[in-house]
Amino acid sequence: MYIGVDGCPDGWITVQFNEGGYESSCLYKDIEELWQEYGETAERILIDVPIGLRENSNAKRPCDDAARGKLRPERHSSVFPVPVRAAVHEESYEDAKETQEDRTDGSLGVQSWGIADKIAELDTFLRKTEPDAVGTIRESHPEVCFWALNGESSTEYSKTGQPAAAFWERIEILEAIDGSIVDAVRDVTTDLDAEVGNDDVIDAFALALTASPKTGPLHTLPDEGLERDQGDPTGDLPMEMVYAYP
Repeated sequence: MYIGVDGCPDGWITVQFNEGGYESSCLYKDIEELWQEYGETAERILIDVPIGLRENSNAKRPCDDAARGKLRPERHSSVFPVPVRAAVHEESYEDAKETQEDRTDGSLGVQSWGIADKIAELDTFLRKTEPDAVGTIRESHPEVCFWALNGESSTEYSKTGQPAAAFWERIEILEAIDGSIVDAVRDVTTDLDAEVGNDDVIDAFALALTASPKTGPLHTLPDEGLERDQGDPTGDLPMEMVYAYP
């Protein structure tokens, strides 16, 4: 099985592909529940959450920098700065902002704080609960996936500024690789009884399709020959993003 995972207000939305294509989708309240379902059978689980965090520096992760380079000039801002580990585990934005400022020479933006709870949950799971999941669960980014699947061309329409145009633009990119995508997305968006947005579903499909045999082998950011981080200083978590071409 090949799984794409995106965070949403009610937990984690998953899209599952098998060798032939789309199979199912489901909502899980936490990563541990998701792993209990897929851990024994999934070949790859691609997730839109940073894996591998700084401890005392706001230095850009090389994979984030590389991703922004691929997505310029339209979608590079979709790659948010990643807070330090202690900040994502704080209970409030005020505390997290103070921790970020104490440990680095920068501050913490509201957008980055908006995904901090998901980063913290995955960080705890991979470092403490299930370290063996590292390598099966890998970091990706939907906009990098769309860039690769669209012939190294980033998407034109913003999901926040022009959501309708953005939805259909991304559907067309996925449909060019798997013609059944439209029906599958329709089924998911109408059947899930949860607070899940269209962009959450589309992103999960992009990740699942990237993980699946319908695309080529996985590539890693930063590209070969460019600076690579040695990984997370405390948990040996890789700082990388994966993507695939059609």
